Amino acid sequence: MKIISNQEITDLQGYYAMLVMLKKYWQLTGSNDLTDILSGGECWVEDSPADIAIWDYWQEAIQEVKKNGPPRLKVLYKSIDEIP
Repeated sequence: MKIISNQEITDLQGYYAMLVMLKKYWQLTGSNDLTDILSGGECWVEDSPADIAIWDYWQEAIQEVKKNGPPRLKVLYKSIDEIP
């Protein structure tokens, strides 16, 4: 499968899409090993990822960010007393 796209996204949308995609990949596979996703996303032939599903995950992540905006931010607390 050759990947073809003419849509553009901002740097910030790309960053958020990356976060969404990595989280979804982790949820689907349970893998904490980034070499899995990096090797699958690498193009072995021009414009064709080794793992076609990675491109699909990426497209889904971009659409999610465009539709819903950035992923929910985690709330960080200074102490355990602040946790509701």
